[in-house]
Amino acid sequence: MFYGWWLVGVAFLVLMVSNGSIMYSYSVVAVPVGEAFQASRMTMMLGMTGMTLAGGLISPFLGGMIDRGSLRGMMLIGALGLASGYLLLSFTTASWQVPLVYAGLMVLGINLLGPLTTSTLLARWFTRRRGMALGVAAVGTSVGGFVFPPLVQWLIDTYEWRNALRILGVGTLLVTLPAVWMVANRPGDRGLHPDGDAPPSGPAFAPPPLSTAALLRERNFWLVAMAMGLLFGVYSAVLANLVPFALGVGSPAERAAFLVSAIALAGIVGKLGFGTIADRLDLRVALGASMMLVMVGVACYLLGDTYTLLLAGSVSLGLAAGGMLPVWGSLLAVLFGAANYGRVMGLMNPVIMPLTLVGPPLAGLIYDSSGSYAGAFVGFIGALLIGLALLPLIRLPAAGDHSA
Repeated sequence: MFYGWWLVGVAFLVLMVSNGSIMYSYSVVAVPVGEAFQASRMTMMLGMTGMTLAGGLISPFLGGMIDRGSLRGMMLIGALGLASGYLLLSFTTASWQVPLVYAGLMVLGINLLGPLTTSTLLARWFTRRRGMALGVAAVGTSVGGFVFPPLVQWLIDTYEWRNALRILGVGTLLVTLPAVWMVANRPGDRGLHPDGDAPPSGPAFAPPPLSTAALLRERNFWLVAMAMGLLFGVYSAVLANLVPFALGVGSPAERAAFLVSAIALAGIVGKLGFGTIADRLDLRVALGASMMLVMVGVACYLLGDTYTLLLAGSVSLGLAAGGMLPVWGSLLAVLFGAANYGRVMGLMNPVIMPLTLVGPPLAGLIYDSSGSYAGAFVGFIGALLIGLALLPLIRLPAAGDHSA
């Protein structure tokens, strides 16, 4: 079997561990930590805020280091950062220390064991089947969301939170280290070519490494960053406010929570489906399809007067979410080449981050002032229409130029 598929498994595993243990399990960890320090709800959320802001600041530098250095080495730093973060968190003595741990150490785990490294790795190892590879790997995030929250809760209930976090830290390191050791930076390191194909018969086009200034002058960079920022911003805002919205329209608590689970389940199907079509369609069309599915989901919430319609909205939103990472990853590889992949993704994160941060509180503010989420949902649909209008402006390379 082509060694690249083993690396898809590596990417699946590290995405499962990093996203599952950090992002999906944050609220599970925050409860006992907050109770121990008698912290307010707002204070309990500062860890996630600090990590997000720190990630936006350092991701451009990490992206450049990934393109220039060893992916295995960077992922090793991520594994050590994740494990050290949980170990240090178990020794905290005050609530103000928690966001420092997340901003200083967990940020390495979520970035260097996340899409920044895994997508760069797979973009180097695959060309023809890049979308499929990215889609299969991205399923790891959904699996992590199912596996880790109940696992972490069981550890806390069984061993109390400090010991549970120590076990979690050591456990994540034992799982990720063997996987990271399998990483080979490029197919050439093993005498192979992307997709396991034979060497090209003629000279292959490969976009040269570009400076940061040159990348920032690229119109495509800003068009993709703004389109993805609008898409991620709307998605994160809807997801963060979904349970309060559903409760407000009369759904019981367990049904409201299942709307979130339905998004995660549909996301698995979306990742595999979009991963497949990303290798066959104009990537602008695939990204537009993801945006339209989000609009359909938001419209279902806006018009939904039955739980069935709300559930349909979650399924549509989940299918769209499944397409975001594989399509975005494939598009960056086509437009900028594998040589610039890490830097481009790292530079886009600070552009995308403000939109993802402002979306959730903006929706809450609209609800507070009007007593309804309707205005927010209409605004989100309008934002996505702007995103759709940007897609035809993206210039794809001539046929064959994306073979690198």
